[in-house]
Order: sequence, then C-alpha cells, then structure tokens
Amino acid sequence: YDITGQLAGISAPTLVVNGDEDEACLEPGLLLKRTIPMAGLAVVPNSGHALNLEEPELFNDFIRTLIGAAEAGTWPTRDPRSLSASMGIANPGTA
Repeated sequence: YDITGQLAGISAPTLVVNGDEDEACLEPGLLLKRTIPMAGLAVVPNSGHALNLEEPELFNDFIRTLIGAAEAGTWPTRDPRSLSASMGIANPGTA
C-alpha cells in the first residue's frame, strides 16, 4: 500500500488473478486493479492461492488472453469514469 504512486506508473498490460477463497489477496488485488491504469482483475470462484494448479486451463486462458491483447495492442486502459469517489480516488471526469 506504500507504493501506490509507483504502481500507478506501470504502463504495461496487467492482469491480476485471485481466487475468491484467497482472503489475504482479495484486497491487494483490488488495490492493484484500482491503481495500475492497464490492470484487469479476474476473481475465480471457489479457488485459492494456487490458481494455476487448481484451475490450470482457466488460468492458461487468462494468460493467453492477456498476451494476445498485449501483442495486438488491444488491452484497454481503465476508463477514468469507473473510478469511485467513495473509494477516495479522484475522478478526473467529474467536477
């Protein structure tokens, strides 16, 4: 949480993948999604920390999607309108 300024400077396509039963990583995953401009977040139901072992095909599909979109230049940047003022995040699209 102390390096959000540095995280906000990451310009690479990023995918954060969490299992919904990995309680310790859910909030940090949301922080990464909210902070890194090109971050996506996938939360997999009924899975834990070792997602690549628990759901290998699904995990590999996520990685293929990320790499394919990154190579094609189609991985989106976060729409600033999605930022919530209630989270303490400034929304440049509102007055």
